[in-house]
Amino acid sequence: MLCFDSERMNWYYHVLARRPYLVVVSIAVYCMACIIVALILNKLPDFSDPTLGFETRGTKIGQRLTAWYNLMQETDHHGVLFSNPSDLWEKRRVEQGYVETRLHPNHRRRKNKHRNRNKNKRRKEQNQSNHEHHDVAQKMMQFKKRLKATSAPSANLAVDTWMGDSGVFRDYEITNDSASSSLEPTRRTEQIEYGHNTTSVDEDEHRERVQTKKSTWRLLKQAATLPTDGWADAHRRQPIEGFFCDSSPRKEYSHFVVQRIGPNATDSLFDLNGLLAMCQLQDQITEVPSYRAFCEPEMLTTECCRPWSLPNYAAMLANKSSCFDLTAEDVTSLQTLLSGCYEYFHDLKMDNHCNEIPHCRAPEECKRLNIVFNVLNFLTDFSFIKTNDTNVYLKYAMIFVPVAQSNRLLPLFHEWEEVELSNELVEVIAMDLGLENELFNELLLTDVWLVSLGGAFVMASVWLYTGSAFITLMSCIAICFSLGLAYFFYAIVLEFEFFPYMNLLAVVVIIGIGADDVFLFLKIWQCVLAERFSNRCTLTTQSQSALPTPLELSDHTESLENIMALTMRHAAASMFVTSLTTAGAFYASYSSSITAIKCFGIFAGTVVVTNYLLMITWLPASVSIMERLFATRISCHHPTSQKLIHACKKSINRFCQMFEGCITHGIMNYAYLWLLIFGALGVSSAVIVFWYPGLQLPEKSHFQLFVSKHPFERYSSLKQQFWFEKPLQAYENFKMHMHFVWGIQAVDDGDYTNPNSYGNLHYDNNFNASSRPAQLWILDFCQSVRQQPFYKETLGMLLPNCFIENLIDYMKRRCIDDMDITRKDRSPCCDAQFPFDPHVFEYCLPQSISNMYDTTFFRPGVAGPKFADAPRLDTEDYLSGNDSAEFSTNGSSSPLLVKAIVIEFESNVTYTTIYANIKQFYESVENWFQQQLTTAPPELQGGWFTSDLKFYNVQDTLSHDTLVAICLAMAASLVVLLCFTVNILISIYAVLTVSLSIFNTVAVLILLGWQLNILESIAVSTAIGLAVDFSLHYGIHYRMSPVKERLAATQFVLSRIIGPTVMAATTTGLAGGIMMASNILPYIQIGVFLVVVMIVSWLYATFFLMSLLRIAGPQHGFLELKWPLWNKRNSASSKFYERKPSQVIASEQLLTPTSSAIVELANSETHELESLNSNSLIKTISGTESAHGLSSLPRDFEHSFQTLRECKYQTYPSTSN
Repeated sequence: MLCFDSERMNWYYHVLARRPYLVVVSIAVYCMACIIVALILNKLPDFSDPTLGFETRGTKIGQRLTAWYNLMQETDHHGVLFSNPSDLWEKRRVEQGYVETRLHPNHRRRKNKHRNRNKNKRRKEQNQSNHEHHDVAQKMMQFKKRLKATSAPSANLAVDTWMGDSGVFRDYEITNDSASSSLEPTRRTEQIEYGHNTTSVDEDEHRERVQTKKSTWRLLKQAATLPTDGWADAHRRQPIEGFFCDSSPRKEYSHFVVQRIGPNATDSLFDLNGLLAMCQLQDQITEVPSYRAFCEPEMLTTECCRPWSLPNYAAMLANKSSCFDLTAEDVTSLQTLLSGCYEYFHDLKMDNHCNEIPHCRAPEECKRLNIVFNVLNFLTDFSFIKTNDTNVYLKYAMIFVPVAQSNRLLPLFHEWEEVELSNELVEVIAMDLGLENELFNELLLTDVWLVSLGGAFVMASVWLYTGSAFITLMSCIAICFSLGLAYFFYAIVLEFEFFPYMNLLAVVVIIGIGADDVFLFLKIWQCVLAERFSNRCTLTTQSQSALPTPLELSDHTESLENIMALTMRHAAASMFVTSLTTAGAFYASYSSSITAIKCFGIFAGTVVVTNYLLMITWLPASVSIMERLFATRISCHHPTSQKLIHACKKSINRFCQMFEGCITHGIMNYAYLWLLIFGALGVSSAVIVFWYPGLQLPEKSHFQLFVSKHPFERYSSLKQQFWFEKPLQAYENFKMHMHFVWGIQAVDDGDYTNPNSYGNLHYDNNFNASSRPAQLWILDFCQSVRQQPFYKETLGMLLPNCFIENLIDYMKRRCIDDMDITRKDRSPCCDAQFPFDPHVFEYCLPQSISNMYDTTFFRPGVAGPKFADAPRLDTEDYLSGNDSAEFSTNGSSSPLLVKAIVIEFESNVTYTTIYANIKQFYESVENWFQQQLTTAPPELQGGWFTSDLKFYNVQDTLSHDTLVAICLAMAASLVVLLCFTVNILISIYAVLTVSLSIFNTVAVLILLGWQLNILESIAVSTAIGLAVDFSLHYGIHYRMSPVKERLAATQFVLSRIIGPTVMAATTTGLAGGIMMASNILPYIQIGVFLVVVMIVSWLYATFFLMSLLRIAGPQHGFLELKWPLWNKRNSASSKFYERKPSQVIASEQLLTPTSSAIVELANSETHELESLNSNSLIKTISGTESAHGLSSLPRDFEHSFQTLRECKYQTYPSTSN
């Protein structure tokens, strides 16, 4: 805001000086109104899913993934597209029947008649239903055991969804999104357990199970109106064989990972002592006070069901009632059983229903009570038993408790936290309670005290510096208002609907840098007041008040308005420079394609901008109010306590002088040494960053929320040690699928800043799969895929993968089959030569696909054509008079349109999260596919390829967008440096220093184990905005030196900037260091980042940049830019400046990061700021400047300055309070 140096701003200084209350009240009302409006019109941020927004939008792969998602949403029951033409024909029948019913002339009369009849019928049924409740409840209890094979462990855990009368009854695995799964069953992603799916299915048995489910569901629907007491027993479980309430544990139950400890920690858990210790440990888990309130009770008693654990299964096998009665023989018997049956488990010949449904191909002893499957699949790690190895070694074991995972378990979790879940031999090292998101939300609130503590530390620094509680309070309010205003502009003005939790990290950053402008403004205010009345007031070196002594009724009276004008002309530009660099680094993050990073960049940058606006409005008015309130006559006699404080400050002052002198001496005499040391460190850091080990991309799709030692995070790292937790992608036989799509545009027209907005599905209007060239090309494409090196040969029937091949076989059938009694004519879908006529293709393809769906062994997938309704046509017109009985029986009066096709094949590339492997796979398939599209007919040239690339897309975006953000931030910093140092060589030195600072910062983070994830990407780009401040201060003050010789200019900078920059790094670094005590990993990481970037950037700016300027700094205007307007202004006003010896000796306080910025930019040749610990004289701004530059300002006497009589030192009243 360099316009503050213009005389046209005198009206603003007049308002600040004469009407400060009006300014403060107006700003307060405006800020409060904005905050209230934002809170009322916008919902409070929801952090129930902390990882929401951690996806890539707008990239090439991201647009394809979004289009694929929209295609899946629009297919089958969700939209207008259908994979199975029979579903669309059924929809037509329903719609036609509905229309005919509405158009019937006697419809309304008949409807009323039926309504009255049904009313009487319902009355009779209502009377009978009350008598049936008891019978229904009894029947339900009889069906309880029959449902064991298919039902969830508890009514609290599973939701069985009945799909109307379609005869489809589905069991869903319950996740945190169980509600959405119930509403949208076809979108669920079922976890496939090891050994859960078998290779043989008995049709009669399957039909019996379906009928059982149907009849049970009818009973459940009838019992929906049962009284609460009638359902009480439904939540209880009948123990199996007197032991467990359910035959198998489930992932939806809370479970704990157990490890051996003590002197024999390396021994196997699977021995008598280990099992007895686990038996004692499970009692500790179940004996906490709130456990009974959450556990599932048994059916016949009020006791909780037993936990599923190794000692309990060993006791059940030995027919003992308690696991404390186990003997060595019992352990040996269980080990023998597991070793003998492991081969059947490993070969997928067993599942968790072997004891209920006779379909497992294993000996009877292996199927008994399902012990073998449950122990190997749920309770022991996958390396417990190995094939062809007689030795067994159990490192990790699992204990399941009958407590359903829920966000209501938070009180129970806190009780388990308080209890030491360990004994002499074993301990719980990890747990899964389904509470990750809920606990994260709680810790976000409970760790606010750390943010408050950091803010209190910064405010204490402000108080010590200013000596005014009033200014400290107003500064704190300004920071709060800046956050509130930023949220208003973010949510209301910019209309951002999504507020990620990562935006809260901006609070930590603004606390660290928010007080800098306060220090700077008050520093310049002090200097202006001191020089204006230097011949009347003496400030001794012992004085530590940052605010100068007010003088009243002196001969040399000055207007408060003039003082405000001079201070604002210097401070506004300096605050603008530092705010611009920091905000620019944040806004550069908007270039990222990741939603959370975009939102954080906008919010954090807006916080910095609003903070700057308040610093040039709210703060000057607050200082003006302070002058009015506290400028009173002060007694020369001070209490003893104040003298003690003064003595303490004097000691600190001496230490600071000694510290400043040592650094200045070291740089002036050992510049080459520092240049060599820090240059070598910079080069070494560049090697670490770009070569080895390098800034690694994340290899885990799980985003860590807590510290690594937290039991939830330890479970995430250990869960794949158990068979039931191994995801489908973790198996070596899971390969990357290749989806080739036509008919859909790879477009994402949703809101990239809102992870819930995916836009609409856009069709390719040029797409047409029915033309003869298109048919030939699709067939050739399918054959070409099979010849590629990335294709995996798959055995078995792959009917939908390439639909054109199945259609060709379908069209080869005879028109009239002699074996068919009806001798139905199948024309035109018979005895046809490929390629087919377009109208025949469009007519016969739906029949071919429908016929394929009726195949017994067909497994529906995502591949195949997607059909939509077409405008109704006359069948005879369409087929030129050739009627088809089959067509009419399908209930259609017009052909179906093929709106899209999906061709799917399996590759030979195993799914992995390693970036290099997936990158090679994607690039090889993509390059080959693009070459194929060059030979495609025009109607098929809009195809695209996608696969399981979501995590790879995030990795690729992080590696690319982080570099873009760094380049943008560095470019912005260079422009700012050039504009404000007005010297090319100084700007180049500063950019080099900032670059080496970034290399060292990133290198330190790499050595600390950081990977380039979401938060780390933000930290790297933000580091530029924070690190450039110190170099900016040094560079600008070097140019401001009144002496143009290199050594004298270096000495000038060191004597003035070391103290303020030390305080800057200290306050911001300690504010970040306080956050390292948090339990939330993002808070800890932002704290570590602030500490590292402050230390590294200060060291490089002080030792490397100043040594560089000491050795090869520009002198006598070398490579200095000459702006015509600048020179004209300086020459016009230089005659009003002269150097005068000052009689005022200043004792300046330590400043914080930006307080040492530019004291005077336009008049840098004639006015210098004194540093904190310097005893040099403050150079005065000539009184003729005031007479010339501020001649238009009216004088007032609202603030009087009075000389004190022979006071040894003076302070404000607020200092002594």
